[in-house]
Amino acid sequence: MKDRIELETTYPHSPDLVWHALTDPEALGKWLMPCDLEPLIGFRFRFQRPDGSSIKGQVTDVELSRLLAYRWDEDDGQESLVVWRLEPIDGGTRVHLEHLPLAEPTVTRLPIDAHFNWLYALRHGLPGLLRLLQAQERLVGIRR
Repeated sequence: MKDRIELETTYPHSPDLVWHALTDPEALGKWLMPCDLEPLIGFRFRFQRPDGSSIKGQVTDVELSRLLAYRWDEDDGQESLVVWRLEPIDGGTRVHLEHLPLAEPTVTRLPIDAHFNWLYALRHGLPGLLRLLQAQERLVGIRR
């Protein structure tokens, strides 16, 4: 178990494209979980797990193409905060993900599998979707 999860990676894609992958419900459904998220402060949403259970969320902070933060409320009552920070760099975007408990839960650690789930999503799911979105952008640009 971990007190908090902090991961950082870089992608050879613009902050706007990465932002789209983090905030568009259709895109999120392709690399993370189906959801109805809208990047608006106070917006309540749900992530749908494959087993039919859900994670409730509420957007707490938004800076277009730079910062997205939301509550992550598990079925077991443990509340945490997920914070995405995007930083433009030469040739792409640095992405910093932080997932930390909000309250002092009975068990003061996030499950270790949450760390590996986020790590897998950042290394495999999100890069695959970003490549797809980039290819779609090129096709749309060619057709115009």
